[in-house]
Amino acid sequence: MGGSESESAGSGQLSTRGFRIHYRKILPIAARPGLAAWSPQLDLIAIVTSNENILLYRMNGQRVWGVAHRKEKLASDVRVEKLQWRPDGKMLALGYSDGSTRIYDVNNGKQIHRITSEVSNFGKVTCVGWVDNHSDSKSPSHASETKSTECTPQALFDMDVGQMLPRLSVLPSSAGNESTFTSKVTLDALINSVTKSGEGKNLDVLLIGEEDGKILLNVFDSFLIGTMDLSSLSDRLRPSSRLLRHTASSDLSTHSLLIEDVQSENILFATMDILFIQQFGQYLFQLASTSTRVQALLRYIKETVVALEAEFKAMSDLAQRYVSIIDEDVKKQGSEVSLEFFELLVTGVPSGILKEWLVDVLTERGQKRWEKSSMNGYETLRRLVHENLLPTCERLVVLFCRLRGLARWKERGSPLGLDPDDFTRCLDVVSGLTVFAHEFLLKLNRELEHFDAFASWLRHTLDELATLINIDDKPPEDPQIDTLRVSEYISEYLKESSLRCFFRSTKGPKVSEYKGKGESIFELYARPKAKDTESPGFFELTEYLEDLCKTVFAKPQQAMRQQLRVGKPVVISDHNKGMGDMRMVTEEGKPVGYLVLRGGGGNDLILIRCDISIVGGLSSVSKTRCARVSLAAQEGKGSLIDLQFVDDETIILLFVGRGT
Repeated sequence: MGGSESESAGSGQLSTRGFRIHYRKILPIAARPGLAAWSPQLDLIAIVTSNENILLYRMNGQRVWGVAHRKEKLASDVRVEKLQWRPDGKMLALGYSDGSTRIYDVNNGKQIHRITSEVSNFGKVTCVGWVDNHSDSKSPSHASETKSTECTPQALFDMDVGQMLPRLSVLPSSAGNESTFTSKVTLDALINSVTKSGEGKNLDVLLIGEEDGKILLNVFDSFLIGTMDLSSLSDRLRPSSRLLRHTASSDLSTHSLLIEDVQSENILFATMDILFIQQFGQYLFQLASTSTRVQALLRYIKETVVALEAEFKAMSDLAQRYVSIIDEDVKKQGSEVSLEFFELLVTGVPSGILKEWLVDVLTERGQKRWEKSSMNGYETLRRLVHENLLPTCERLVVLFCRLRGLARWKERGSPLGLDPDDFTRCLDVVSGLTVFAHEFLLKLNRELEHFDAFASWLRHTLDELATLINIDDKPPEDPQIDTLRVSEYISEYLKESSLRCFFRSTKGPKVSEYKGKGESIFELYARPKAKDTESPGFFELTEYLEDLCKTVFAKPQQAMRQQLRVGKPVVISDHNKGMGDMRMVTEEGKPVGYLVLRGGGGNDLILIRCDISIVGGLSSVSKTRCARVSLAAQEGKGSLIDLQFVDDETIILLFVGRGT
């Protein structure tokens, strides 16, 4: 960042400016050319280094965060190809050579979305365009607008019942190192954020292009519309056409594309119309924002289940480590570990092998460790279900009911591709998950009560073995051992916890098989089960719900893909020098596209104006004008390094002359 000082220019020459350096920063690793982007909203600069790490700096050189190119997340040959800020500066998108696009939270560098195409052959990313209709707005009309719509039917439609529910809590570290929701900032941004009145008018469009001519469209951050071939949207485009740049008018009514025809090497300019934005309006926001929140909640449930299994495994592994030792020893003697503990409980005298295990293997220290680990584990499991899993199910019920209501509104739901029966099926699965979670709590509470009695008895037994009995001493007080619960723990829970079946992969029918028979998932989990019958566990149930939601939301996505149109392309250059910029402005209420390119000689600037006409909601280029500026004649010998639009009226050029 630097300040500028004007210098006098000779006749016929452009005025030059010298830039004063404000800050200087030496990076730990060299940056990759062309992969740096500045966010004017937050005054931050994102840089990709030669080892594919992403670094975010303030303009004074202070590092905000960094994201390492970890092998477990990305293959060693995967490279960053494109870098793009969301217009408001709150998120950063990176397009990779494997066809994926990852979106990072600017506050903490956590990956909050990973956008991948539904087609398997989506290639290297060549363009990431992110535009919205509100970042440049300076109108202070929101307050009065909100106030005037408080008592209208629209305000009733916008009312979010989910705002009345308690905010979800962050997940513990046991959810994994890659967990999204261990950060409060990310959790608040994706789930706990409150939808404000009038927010449905705020739209953003993320368009991703790849090397083989496909484009991937997203709206409202992560609502995936799907993948399309550019050539399928216009009969004037060849299959070899690929997207280079994307921008849009400030109201997003018209989009413009800079396209390369790989076969002819021509550079084309074309307009694109996203018809469903105007057609569905606020209902599109309801669908997109709700489905985005559903996806976030499904990921939250998945990470909660991961945390549940991790906590259960840590708790049960320690217990089984102690029990397996005595189990092996007593089996060599032709006995059973349960019989040994029952004998001790009834007679108060341990067998030789059990006494040796109590004194030499378990010890008082081991018993305390076992008790503490198990008690903390049971409490953590109960808290995860109460504070994380069940509240998430409540939110999903609210969201699915809202979408089902929109689907039943035939005038709006049918064109959107919504089917109320789909959301009834989703509600059935969520209801089954809720019942399953309550069953888990019932078994957990019962096992906890029995373990508490068993741990007290085991502690008392170790104390007795460690105490020297003096015949003149008073007998110790009765420890009030609950013999019945201890015996039940020995017979039912000592060798294997009753909670294991909630995580274990079942060998019985899968959820999809039950559903294929026409059975209700809710009824499957609600009805009494035979003793040896196991229902599909948490993992399978959440995966089935995730797959079902993908199928349900694929229908509106397909309906929207059919409402994309690309106008007749115009050839603006017969070569691609890899340098250019594009901007759309509004003049007299009409969109106009401006392009600036480097000329064939390398030091010529070509400015192209494309007037755009809109007929019947479809846009096309009506007139093209061109101007050429020779920089060599005005700046002397040198070379043009880079160029970019600053705003609707200014272009900045980086021109290096000889001797400078």
